[in-house]
Amino acid sequence: MENKDRIILQRLSHVIYEHPDVDRFASFARDFGLIDAGEVDDMHFYCGYGKDSYVYVAKRAATGAAKRFVGAGFVAQSAEDFGLACQLPGAEILDATKRPGAGQLVQVPDPNGYVVQVVWGREERMEPAHGISSCVTGQLSMNGAVDKIRKGHFTRMTSGPGLIHKLGHFGYTTSNYEETCRWYTQSFNFTPTDVLHSPGDRKQEVAAFMRFDLGKEFVDHHSLLIARGEKAGTTVHHSSFEVEDIDTQMMAHQWLEQAGWALVWGVGRHVHGSQIFDYWYDSGGFVVEHYADGDLVNEETEITHAVAGTMAVWGPPVPAIWGGKVTT
Repeated sequence: MENKDRIILQRLSHVIYEHPDVDRFASFARDFGLIDAGEVDDMHFYCGYGKDSYVYVAKRAATGAAKRFVGAGFVAQSAEDFGLACQLPGAEILDATKRPGAGQLVQVPDPNGYVVQVVWGREERMEPAHGISSCVTGQLSMNGAVDKIRKGHFTRMTSGPGLIHKLGHFGYTTSNYEETCRWYTQSFNFTPTDVLHSPGDRKQEVAAFMRFDLGKEFVDHHSLLIARGEKAGTTVHHSSFEVEDIDTQMMAHQWLEQAGWALVWGVGRHVHGSQIFDYWYDSGGFVVEHYADGDLVNEETEITHAVAGTMAVWGPPVPAIWGGKVTT
């Protein structure tokens, strides 16, 4: 598929997981800040407070089956783009009439057997005028050492989950790195923002942070991470969900910790994308992330090429699952 025929995606919509114990996942979802959006057949839908009708689909795994990441969904830019998606090899039209927001839905396989869903015409939720913070009156201006902006107002917090706004990004670790990057960038309007390479060998790419190419419109630094894996095959790296601010993130961290869920890594600030991050294991052992304060980029942003290895500006030591020495 030539670039002029690429399918233009507006944004990331949802991720799909299969869980043997969907009831236990429902408990985690509440503590993580996802909102119950209803159940259809064997699928349980969760949304954030943003405009997407759902951001997470928890499917009940078949009896005796293990947990599984199924794939992700995206919103088409136009009816024409949705039509192009329907023409991709292996495309299958799905019935979305009973799903939250309804609309039209097509599903195609990526090169590694994971699902890519494209939606069009789905009814959107009413998004609030401002983000929902754990700060009682919303995130107030921070008083610096010299510049004192917040005067006569107190910062007070509410205890509870950090409410999710939207699904921000997800990623794969794959031994099929080149073909995966090629398929996503040639089939859709994905383009790299940052590309990491091995020390001493710029041609040996290690990871690509992909964003949606929407011209001059500013978009998230990345919506898809593709990382080179040493083991054969492809696995989900993590899925990441946006919260309002760092106070919400810290209150969410405290809430998840007190609820007994297992921490992976956090809280810290990334280099690539600049997000404040906080990674947790969900009820089935998948890695999910809260993030806040990420970068926005557009077509005028030059591609960054950097040596792999520096994952955080500040934060705890990198966990062993991502090449560090700390076991989580």
